[in-house]
Amino acid sequence: MFSIRPRDAPLVNERKFAGTREALGRVLAVLDAECLPDRYHPDNVIASVYFDTPDLRSYAEKANGDSLKRKVRLRWYDDDPDIPGGGGERRVYLERKDRIGAARDKVRLDLQASSAWIRDTPLDDPSWTAFLARHAGALGVPPAGWTPVCCISYRRVRYNDLAGGFRVSVDWDVRCDRANAARFPWFRPVALDALVCEFKAPGARTPPLWGDEICRAGMRLQSFSKYGEIMARLSGGVL
Repeated sequence: MFSIRPRDAPLVNERKFAGTREALGRVLAVLDAECLPDRYHPDNVIASVYFDTPDLRSYAEKANGDSLKRKVRLRWYDDDPDIPGGGGERRVYLERKDRIGAARDKVRLDLQASSAWIRDTPLDDPSWTAFLARHAGALGVPPAGWTPVCCISYRRVRYNDLAGGFRVSVDWDVRCDRANAARFPWFRPVALDALVCEFKAPGARTPPLWGDEICRAGMRLQSFSKYGEIMARLSGGVL
């Protein structure tokens, strides 16, 4: 689906602990003791519209456990206000995220879009594919063939592990309240009883020193994809 190109900067290694919402209090207690809250965005809600190909190749790569995976999404944050004098527009981030095993390579475009458009426009509306096509070259994806499939949101808190050099995030309240009606005419909102603690740093890294405490809190070091889990429910697990 894509090729890996040489890079001067190291890939970022991302790994995850995953569990259920029941472990949230214990996990946050560990991180409050071991890390510092992120200085700029310690707590917010993230929403993303995910794009996929007609044969749902991004979902298939996750479901099949492929080593190479690609996601394309349009993301925004609830604490980003509308741009002053921007006519109701706000900052959005168009992303292409490639995973190579546990490492990831991401391209992110800082763009603007109407708050009403991202909030209210049905995902089968052609304006979504037109928006992606306008920026496909800079993003490094084909200008056609990707269409929106679902919108996923969740709450995230962020920390910095200064001793280990990790950026850490904890995600919960993962839900999908919108999907492309042309793909999923039977759609009903989906919510996951999932808790995800992700830690990332350049280069190959072992888990943080506090990783054992996270496991004792009820989490497991494992692969987890919000998009993959939501799509499995929307599609009934059928590719």
